[in-house]
Amino acid sequence: MDNSTFRQKLALGSGFFCLLFLDKACDALAIPFYQMTLGVDPFLFSIALTIPIVLSAFLAPWVGQLSDNSTSRFGRRRPFIFVAAWLSAIFFGLMWMVPDHWTTNAQLLYFFIISLLFHTTVTFYTVPLTSLSYEITLDANKRIKVMEINTYFIKLASLSVQWLFPLASLAIFSSVFIGVKVVGWFIAIIVIGLIGMLPAIFVKEEISEHDKAPDKKASIVENIKVISKVPLMKLVFALVFVQVGLAAFAAKMDFYVLVYYMFDGDVAEGAIWKGVLSVGYAATAAIYIPIVSWLSRKFGKFTALKFIFTLTMIGGMGKWFIYTPGVQWLLLLDPIFCAGIWTSMSIIVPALVADASDQFREDKKINRGGGFAAMFHWFIAVSVIFSLLLSGMTLRAIGFDASLGSDQPSDSLQIMKMILSLGTVIPSLAAVVILSRYQKSSQLIN
Repeated sequence: MDNSTFRQKLALGSGFFCLLFLDKACDALAIPFYQMTLGVDPFLFSIALTIPIVLSAFLAPWVGQLSDNSTSRFGRRRPFIFVAAWLSAIFFGLMWMVPDHWTTNAQLLYFFIISLLFHTTVTFYTVPLTSLSYEITLDANKRIKVMEINTYFIKLASLSVQWLFPLASLAIFSSVFIGVKVVGWFIAIIVIGLIGMLPAIFVKEEISEHDKAPDKKASIVENIKVISKVPLMKLVFALVFVQVGLAAFAAKMDFYVLVYYMFDGDVAEGAIWKGVLSVGYAATAAIYIPIVSWLSRKFGKFTALKFIFTLTMIGGMGKWFIYTPGVQWLLLLDPIFCAGIWTSMSIIVPALVADASDQFREDKKINRGGGFAAMFHWFIAVSVIFSLLLSGMTLRAIGFDASLGSDQPSDSLQIMKMILSLGTVIPSLAAVVILSRYQKSSQLIN
């Protein structure tokens, strides 16, 4: 099967544009709004962010199996994508309708309930869309090109997502509460609803001989066990945890370092420079897209990943000097070294998952693309959960208090900066070691 015409790629890419907002827009608005503006407890807020992700993560394997076994005349993936896009849009818009006169505990409870519904519907969008990206072509080189185009859309979305709160804070709105509502509903209807449904309309599914007889006898637990034992998936899980769990935890400190270390507690100024940094990351990551694609096709996926993780290590060392008050334009050096790995996580790593799914289909004569996509996103979610919980516990442990503004303990700020730097270097080094060992063991087996 090969549906990878340019039109199909664009339609699929639009879904990944939406997916970036589904993944990042909640945090981009919720952290400065609920935590820094409303002043909810950082640890309780991290729990409110984490529990919906936990529950949706455990839901993912079931969604994958449900999609794999679907016999709808519209296809196995498209109906889920269409319905989930609009349900996610509704709940995303409602997330910002919290009354400003409520207590912080009531506001936090409201956020938790709506976030739970939102992340549930997002799972029904993410898993089928990812499965569709695996199945649009079975050619390994063409698949890299498909992932490359998806990544262009992802990076285009990331150019704007960190500007959501600065946009909501503009003077044209009577208050930040009104601004967040307007921006939130705009993203909900235009980006999540309208753009998010395009893959369901324009990407056509074709059924292969392995797809005609759904494997309804296998339980979810059996699917999880079988997929988790695939060696290539074990490598993917390790790389995801290292980058999305450990390195992303460190990266979360950049907003706090910007606001409280570089700009003396000025949330608005810090948010603007966070936006500048995010645009720098998005633009640089877009430049890296053809480079990562070429490295992968020229030298192989593993060698390309090792090179990029090594570059990220260098960038981690540089963060200690870049995040310094009075030299904020040096922040643009950060993405030059560290943006490439995030490009690789959306090009090379999904291609590895698709390779594992193809090999399983050939060996077992059963298509479990939805299961592989679900396990991939499940482990991403587990890593995100780890990152969120560790972030909240760390902030509490080092004495961070949003109400103190610029009067944060100096030791706390230095620890944040140290985590930002070393938390980039150490995981990248671990990833290089893991990749080298996998390559060596694969060569011995072959």
